[in-house]
Amino acid sequence: MQKFKFDYDKENDDLFLYSGKSKSTASIEIGDIVLDFDKNRGLVGIEIMRASELIKSLVIDNVRINKNLLSNIITCKVDTKFHDNLLTIKMILLMSGEQRIPVNLSVPHITKSSPALRAS
Repeated sequence: MQKFKFDYDKENDDLFLYSGKSKSTASIEIGDIVLDFDKNRGLVGIEIMRASELIKSLVIDNVRINKNLLSNIITCKVDTKFHDNLLTIKMILLMSGEQRIPVNLSVPHITKSSPALRAS
């Protein structure tokens, strides 16, 4: 897993995770999530708007996700896996007090021809 930097805007409930190693050359917006990619199609940034609500819906454990909890992130790690036309993103948010919040997200990552695209 790669350590990502982060910024959380409590007032707007926006969480931004970024690698800091590469610059974004392309972005994809999927609902309340914006994914940033570098020139090699590597994930370099994740913006989650309405983060407390979205993360709460993605976390399996009984963790009370709220703005105060997200304000206490001390580090985060991100791992990505590509499989056909799917990008799976695994995020680990480490909070003060050693609480770990695993967040898994799968999104379309169309790099190959898709029958769904030809049907239009």
